Amino acid sequence: MKSIKLIVMLCLVFALAITAVACGSEPVGTETAPQTSATTTPDTLAETSAETTAPATTTAPVTTAPITTEKQTFSSLKIGETPLSEYRIVYAKSEFASYTKIPTMKPYFPVYDFNRETAERLSDLIFEVTGIRLSAVEDQGSKEVASEILIGNTNRTKAVTALNLGKLSSDDYVIDVEGTKLVICGGEYGTTWHALDYLETFLAGLLAEKKTDYAFASDFSYKGNYHLVRVGCIGDSITQGNNISPTILTYPAHLARYLWKDALVTNLGSSGSTMRDDLAAYTGRDVYQTALKIAAETDLFFIMLGTNDSFYDSSWSSADSEKFNEDCLDIVKSLWEKNDNLQFVLANCPMYFGTGGWASATVRLLQKALVPTLNDAGYPTTFFDMHAATLQMREYFTDQLHPNKEGYMMMGEIVANAILPMIQSMQK
Repeated sequence: MKSIKLIVMLCLVFALAITAVACGSEPVGTETAPQTSATTTPDTLAETSAETTAPATTTAPVTTAPITTEKQTFSSLKIGETPLSEYRIVYAKSEFASYTKIPTMKPYFPVYDFNRETAERLSDLIFEVTGIRLSAVEDQGSKEVASEILIGNTNRTKAVTALNLGKLSSDDYVIDVEGTKLVICGGEYGTTWHALDYLETFLAGLLAEKKTDYAFASDFSYKGNYHLVRVGCIGDSITQGNNISPTILTYPAHLARYLWKDALVTNLGSSGSTMRDDLAAYTGRDVYQTALKIAAETDLFFIMLGTNDSFYDSSWSSADSEKFNEDCLDIVKSLWEKNDNLQFVLANCPMYFGTGGWASATVRLLQKALVPTLNDAGYPTTFFDMHAATLQMREYFTDQLHPNKEGYMMMGEIVANAILPMIQSMQK
């Protein structure tokens, strides 16, 4: 009997165990296994996965929508009642055009067509603010039509007569509607160019105010001013132009063209002249009187005297050096007394490719040493090493002392690069 009861109890225990497994509970009397990473909660799992699979320096990429800005332009721009799209730009023929057609001049005379450059700038400006590209033609090579924007002193007689363009001062310009024409002209090429500065600012101002529909009235007129820096070139035959014809091939003439947007240049050279007034004195020449006369309106004098003084180098003494210094100081002082805003550039002698006293080291050292002396005396002076600048130009000094035509053109560019920063600072 006891054995039967034992068997029944064992069967009940076995049945309960099977029921517990079927219901998902742990078997009675078993120990729960320690949890591993495989049995962590979903949040912890995600954090663990990120830590174990992604580099520590990786960050989620940020996607930013592109920022687009639409440039404001005119929906309508007219001159009077006529849409600008019906206009063309007409520029005055270059005064240098004939020289570019002479075969022997071409190597020394680039195409200088400043009104055309201004016309092309205007075409770009109009395209930028309207999306319309106007053509540009030369006045003497085109038939006159009603709707024209005139650049410079063109041959369109009515517009010229109405504005008396020939009477504009060098620093003045006008922007004026005359009948159906818009005239843009300055007293010099440079001021015509800078008239577009005003026009550009004017149009930008309209767009900033959301005035995208605009017409230049029939009585529209503006007279402006832009100061062209005045430069005077003092020197001897290398400045005046030795055996150079025409005079538009001298280095000051080339300098004027290189600086046409910002400066006017006067050639004050006199062949054979010296710094010292006891030799072939520059101060005894007519051009010196001209220099004194224009000094009040001049901003910068570029002085290159000394090559002829150096011819006397073989007998040069300390007294000669003192005389050279004294007379240079007198020239600068005399000009300064006419205008105390003047600035000076003192250049030493260009390279001499022959033998003898020309461009001697003695005089070149004096020229350089004079610069601090002039500054100490209150005359703002910068030194320019013309000797070093021409050191490699032997082929352009055909008589060994003076530049040839191409040499003068190169010298003009050399001086332009040297003084342009000074000129730009004067206009700020």
